[in-house]
Amino acid sequence: MTDTAAPTGPTAVSASTPVADAHRDLRDRLVAAGRLVPTGVDGIYGRDEMFESVVAGFDRLVSAAGADADPTRVEYPPMIPKVNFDRIGYLRNFPELVGPIFSFVGDAAAHRGVLDRLDAGDDYSDLLTQSELALTPACCYSVYPSVGPRIAKGGRTFETCGYCFRHEPSVDPMRLQAFRQREHIRVATPDEVLAWRDRWLERAPELLSSLGLDVVSDVANDPFFGRAGRLMKMSQREQQLKIEFLVDVYGPEHRTACSSINYHQDHFGHLFDITTADGETAHSSCIGFGFERATVAMFQRHGMDTAGWPSNVRDRLGLG
Repeated sequence: MTDTAAPTGPTAVSASTPVADAHRDLRDRLVAAGRLVPTGVDGIYGRDEMFESVVAGFDRLVSAAGADADPTRVEYPPMIPKVNFDRIGYLRNFPELVGPIFSFVGDAAAHRGVLDRLDAGDDYSDLLTQSELALTPACCYSVYPSVGPRIAKGGRTFETCGYCFRHEPSVDPMRLQAFRQREHIRVATPDEVLAWRDRWLERAPELLSSLGLDVVSDVANDPFFGRAGRLMKMSQREQQLKIEFLVDVYGPEHRTACSSINYHQDHFGHLFDITTADGETAHSSCIGFGFERATVAMFQRHGMDTAGWPSNVRDRLGLG
């Protein structure tokens, strides 16, 4: 899911608000039940077997929902070449969320300098060098560079899954720094992409609702940065390029997106020189589902032990 396709939800709130208290309360209940395992850093948790069993069941449902399109299934590591990361413009649009990867490339003398600072408890970041990689903020970013240059008649459909990273520390368990997504991606002519998108606009809320979640669909925008970003937000909303599927976890006024679908128009087609069979620039759309968000929402809705969940939800997830 690109950041033009990511489940964003509300911005992290102040520690003094009732919503922030609700965030902590849910996190604390998940931790007390053993579903989440703290690591000492907000937004980074281990998960227990019960949590992962729900994730696995949800993943199967999301994959099966797009199986009729016979997608090409491909997976990538949770990092992306810096050249593609920069080309996509993520740093330009979402600088506060990025995760560039740095490493040590110096000689023995330089290493001694790092160790001196490490032993003294001092910052050593200026002694590291940016690598050719960045942590992936959305699974589909790895797909587009490999699609072109020309796709066959009928376009292409992909499915991918993996870890994503966004530097967004929060006490809210619905907002993690490292999280998993499954994405379905369509690259084709405008009409083909929009027809595919329309089918998912029906499927996504049906899938989430079938798990007992209170879901609504809404036009949204990504958190673009800066003055130019305000214009991009307006354009994205006016053209209804991003639709989120929001669930009620903290009350109907503070819903959080567990899934979203974006129509990129010809953005990635231009960036990566992807053309359709007739030589026109390809359009694309993708839908992503956040595993941890959907799973946390189900524990909030049905209770902290899956043994007590409604039988239809357990059956849907294959929990026995």
